[in-house]
Amino acid sequence: MQYTGSKYIGEYVHGRMEGNDVEYILPTETRYVGEMKDGMFHGQGTLYFPSGSRYEAIWEKGLVVKVSLNSPMTTRLEKSLKAVTTVETASITRPRGS
Repeated sequence: MQYTGSKYIGEYVHGRMEGNDVEYILPTETRYVGEMKDGMFHGQGTLYFPSGSRYEAIWEKGLVVKVSLNSPMTTRLEKSLKAVTTVETASITRPRGS
């Protein structure tokens, strides 16, 4: 799935974004670097946020199934779009008082 204003750098298979070393840049400037299959995050991949933080995970059909112990961000994970939305929202949330 490709969002308006996003940018994809990688291969296409049967017209779908797919590959082992791809980059997907969201309109919020959050970058995903890793594996994609059938147009979705799938396999090992890392989200890099404009704030400098990152979220390393293993993805399955676009959903987080396992978070890397090296990932500095912690969140309550569940196998749903809500987990991915929580991660994306974290990239644009400002700390209190700023």
